[in-house]
Amino acid sequence: MKKFISNPTNLILTGILLAIFLYLLFAERGLVKRIKLEVEIKKVKKEISILEKENADLRQKIYELETNPKEIERIAREKYGMAREGEEVFDIKEK
Repeated sequence: MKKFISNPTNLILTGILLAIFLYLLFAERGLVKRIKLEVEIKKVKKEISILEKENADLRQKIYELETNPKEIERIAREKYGMAREGEEVFDIKEK
């Protein structure tokens, strides 16, 4: 070990190898950056999946509203308190 350390060529070579290793690990395109980007990609893909499901649900609601008069009636009754002719609407409020 003392021979290895005392030889200047070995020290220079070790320093160069260490510098290359650190560069590959921490550089702009290094391993650490790559791992962070892969984690971010997974997060974004999950968010995209959630948004696609939400979009599909909204499209289904739009389809229901465009094709089903009973759905429109249900929303008119629940949201706006509307009633058919001759019906009475009672608004019950809790204390």
